[in-house]
Amino acid sequence: MQRSEQSIRTSHAGRLPGAAQSSGGSLAGANKPAEDISSLTGQVAGIVKRQRDLGIDCVGDGEFWTGRHFRFYGQQLSGITSRELRPGERASGRESTRERDAFPTLYSDMDRVGTAFCVPGEQPRFFPAKDKMVVTAPIKGRATEAIRREIKVFKVALAAVGGVDEAFICVFAPGWLDHFIYDQFYNNDEEFVFALAEAMREEYRAVVEAGFILQIDDPGMATSWDMIKPAPTIEEYHRYLRVRIDALNHACE
Repeated sequence: MQRSEQSIRTSHAGRLPGAAQSSGGSLAGANKPAEDISSLTGQVAGIVKRQRDLGIDCVGDGEFWTGRHFRFYGQQLSGITSRELRPGERASGRESTRERDAFPTLYSDMDRVGTAFCVPGEQPRFFPAKDKMVVTAPIKGRATEAIRREIKVFKVALAAVGGVDEAFICVFAPGWLDHFIYDQFYNNDEEFVFALAEAMREEYRAVVEAGFILQIDDPGMATSWDMIKPAPTIEEYHRYLRVRIDALNHACE
């Protein structure tokens, strides 16, 4: 980020509430006709303007394109296929945690209303998945038309609003995608995560070459501890994290 000796520059995590996000996400956005893209650009401009008016120095698009989840990457990365869930199977790592085992009533209530925190009035965020993304062949990535359209919309929105000198785009880390995409090909944790890193490299590059700050989203660094069963030792968890840190550094080279 830019330096400032006159004030403390401000930014935020990425996701903004009430951003009227595109329900289809980047994938749907890439296929929309020009008139729809114009409408989406106007919505993103509104998100940017609100940040600028609040005094945010480094702005985002509010993660308007919510479609960049594991299904999006399952479609955009070769070697990944979708299949129906088998009885008792979960679609993602966050649906099977040791904390869920310890507090089943709390989590059953959260699942029932589809929210993260059971706050009155909270908008539903999670919906039961019916399929699972699995790796069945070598993973290959590409800088898709979807991410390029996302970048284009953000650039046009920034130009329309004006008064913003720095902006960022969030992209998942390889060590977070492996909570939603399951390996049935490599049968080796390190090879699998590094294959994801290679695939993500082009999306990272597209963001940087467009002149944006690349913000890597990797909540798995903290939350993976609870998703591993049985509970790992500290040493085992350190080894697990080292592989994912090395893979992310490799993707960012």
